[in-house]
Amino acid sequence: MNPKLHTVLRIVFALFLISSGAKHLYAVYWGDATIMATGYPEEGAEAFVLAVLATKFLLPLICTTKLIAGVLMVLPKREPLGVLVAFPYSVGMLMWGVFMVPSHLLIMGGIFAINAALVYANWSVYKPIVGA
Repeated sequence: MNPKLHTVLRIVFALFLISSGAKHLYAVYWGDATIMATGYPEEGAEAFVLAVLATKFLLPLICTTKLIAGVLMVLPKREPLGVLVAFPYSVGMLMWGVFMVPSHLLIMGGIFAINAALVYANWSVYKPIVGA
């Protein structure tokens, strides 16, 4: 992968993870978290988001993981770990777009595509781990 493209993708994705993680954590603890459940045209999406919020731990866990992944991506020599930490989140967002909210599939697919491109860019680091 082109080093400049790699750097841009890494920084943009890290900033996205940090900003969205912080915004949602703020909404959960100090704002009105139910606002996250509005605006979905698909039936059942609002109920799903409200159920996730009702657990009181799942959304803070996801947001904290996003923050950690984003910070790791901007720290020197920690990008491969940050990319791996963010990967389950990006897969979850892709599945959210495919199965729950197809109207958001382009956005969710973009999140997954950027994370997958960063996995590809760091493949030389992961190769010994997976035995490839």
